[in-house]
Amino acid sequence: MNALGGWVAEIRFFYKRQVFYPLSPHGQALWHYLMWRANEVFWQLPLRLSVPEIAGATHMSAAMVKKARTELETSGYILTESYGGSRPAGYVLLSCIPPGKPLEIKPKIADKTTQ
Repeated sequence: MNALGGWVAEIRFFYKRQVFYPLSPHGQALWHYLMWRANEVFWQLPLRLSVPEIAGATHMSAAMVKKARTELETSGYILTESYGGSRPAGYVLLSCIPPGKPLEIKPKIADKTTQ
């Protein structure tokens, strides 16, 4: 993740941000699912996920996934990239700690004492 915190810190600040910029329950569910998936792939972004895949995992309809995705985009929680046709979209999660900054892992610098 980033130098300011990890996954748990992002979740804490997500809920702090909800006080002033609340999301619908579907928007919250989608954000949590995207965070979980990003963690599963070690934060290699963008996530490439199809709407039917997200709908099945979150138990939302495809239309509700699209509505929640739009809500997250306009609220500054994610960026999406369309690859055209029926190819899965790319998702980049934006930090809640410094709002709007893309989440990423910084490569670890090799420990010089072990070389």
